[in-house]
Formats: sequence, C-alpha cells, structure tokens
Amino acid sequence: MCLPNAQQPVESVMDAGVVSVSDDSAWTVEEAARFLGIAPKTLYRWASEGLVPSVKMGNLRRFSPRALAAWREGRTHGGR
Repeated sequence: MCLPNAQQPVESVMDAGVVSVSDDSAWTVEEAARFLGIAPKTLYRWASEGLVPSVKMGNLRRFSPRALAAWREGRTHGGR
C-alpha cells in the first residue's frame, strides 16, 4: 500500500487555491485523492474497504478534510 509522504504540509494546493484542512467543507474523491497524493481509483477502493474515513451520500463519496488529515497523520511512519 502506497502512503503519502509524511513531510507534506497539512494544507493542499487545489486548482482554486490553497484549501486548509480546517475547512468544514466535504471534499470530492478527486480533491481528497489530490490531498493524499494517490489516484482517485485507489481512494475509492480504500473508502469502500473502510480503510480511509469517508461519508457516502447517495451514490457520492465525500471526505472531511479534518478527518483525512488526522488519518494521514496516524498513518505516517517515522522518517527523516
């Protein structure tokens, strides 16, 4: 399983500008995948397997920026 670089900042640069994880908005799969540095297809799979926090709204998956940041921090391994 490929995990994002632990040295990445907690903010992610999106097409519309810098999006802080403190936003109360819900990210799309594409936005969340960009934040995590993985392919949207991988994120769909991880979410459906319950490996990453997500909310299903009808046919749509949405991701809390705060929950993803906490999840990513919990998954980081010691590095230099």
